[in-house]
Amino acid sequence: MLVATLVAVGLTGCSDAERGPGRPPAGGDELVVEALPLEAPVLLDPLPEGMRLMGLSYDPPGSDLVHNQASGDYEPSRATLYGDPDLADTLDGPVLLVGTSSGSASIAGPPYDVPGEREVELGGRTARVVPDSDRTWVVFESSDYTEFVVGRGVDEDELVAAARGADFESATATVAPDAVPARLEPLIAGSPQDRPGGSSGEHMFLEGDSSWVAVDVVRADPRLAALWGFWAEDASGTSVRGHPGSAGALQDANVGDRDARGRIWAEDGMVLSVVVTQYEDADVRPSRSRDELLDEVVDNLRVGTWEEFEALDGEIRTRPPTPEEVGCGEDRSFVSGVEGDVRWAFSVQPGSSGGDGWFFCATELASGSSGGNFLAAPLGELVSSTGGASSRPDGSGDGVVGGVAPPGTTRVTVTTFDGRTLEAQLSADGPRPGERVWGAFVPPVEPPPGSPPLLTATAYDAAGVVLDSTAV
Repeated sequence: MLVATLVAVGLTGCSDAERGPGRPPAGGDELVVEALPLEAPVLLDPLPEGMRLMGLSYDPPGSDLVHNQASGDYEPSRATLYGDPDLADTLDGPVLLVGTSSGSASIAGPPYDVPGEREVELGGRTARVVPDSDRTWVVFESSDYTEFVVGRGVDEDELVAAARGADFESATATVAPDAVPARLEPLIAGSPQDRPGGSSGEHMFLEGDSSWVAVDVVRADPRLAALWGFWAEDASGTSVRGHPGSAGALQDANVGDRDARGRIWAEDGMVLSVVVTQYEDADVRPSRSRDELLDEVVDNLRVGTWEEFEALDGEIRTRPPTPEEVGCGEDRSFVSGVEGDVRWAFSVQPGSSGGDGWFFCATELASGSSGGNFLAAPLGELVSSTGGASSRPDGSGDGVVGGVAPPGTTRVTVTTFDGRTLEAQLSADGPRPGERVWGAFVPPVEPPPGSPPLLTATAYDAAGVVLDSTAV
């Protein structure tokens, strides 16, 4: 296929550090740029050393619709980028973006207590005006939602006036025509509103070496790279894989890390974004910088086939989760498995208060985690501790169950109300010498009336002798 061949050739080049290439302009015949169906997936081959592929998905166009109260319809949420229509590279000049963001652990917006920030009253609402790095924000904030006008190379008073005339209620955030700064015009509207990367399209996630990598790919007009590229602190542009693009810090975007760095570019009918975030402390330091990892990921991207894509996705879905993927537990007191399409994990570790207090974490990756503290039983007893993910209102029990098995345990079974016997996974170690953490996933089954309401866990030694049994 000619298109696939051309794309494959394009995706074998290298990035370089040359600055100042002419990026695609944001303006065009149509204001709104939509994602189109991806013709072939982009794969990472080989994976960088120490990194593991944690997620791979494709969301076709139209899967990013959300209900908009203003219109009463389901629409994509879009930001609008304003710039100088006479510039060949829109991001070389003054630019303004209007949008919204939501989240708890991560949300777009500037930090607090920035030197020079001030408050203004706009239409009965208080907004912060925050100069931060190469841009200035006018942002309305709540606990888990922000509305903002953010600009680079635009006078602060003009940004405040634009925020006063902004429409955040519509699915596509805009500024009233009489509030748009002089010289600027609306050039492009697209998704998402608060970061580079597609709401629809292909999504790839990697983890390892105290680093996280997100790769997003959509098939779209190259102009979309200007909207995504706004989030990089790169006014002059950077060559990425031999194509004009944007690179640099993404500190105020909704990517979960104020020190995140990214690359955004258009190539062979696709718009791509690669973002790296890292975690560092006194004990754990990544072996390479964000930019070094970015370069390696960008260089190793290639176009693949849907058969390859599905095979990789299948490997992920059938791979038991790791403690790093789940975010709680340690290797030697952690168990995990796959039951049908459910990837689950269970761990026990000493509680924060020490003593006889333990903490458990029960996880189904598709639906989240539950956890809590519980008291240790006398040594030698089988302990069960399950959370919200593993109790049905009727008491039959399903989901992730687990606990701590006594010294000498080589096998733990879970017996259900309907007579099924499930084999639990056992960890290498437990909270105390000789103990082992056990865990299992119990598929849901509706019990008939009058059935026993509880699951039963039983621990055995190597000779098959029952060591202890307990209701779950």
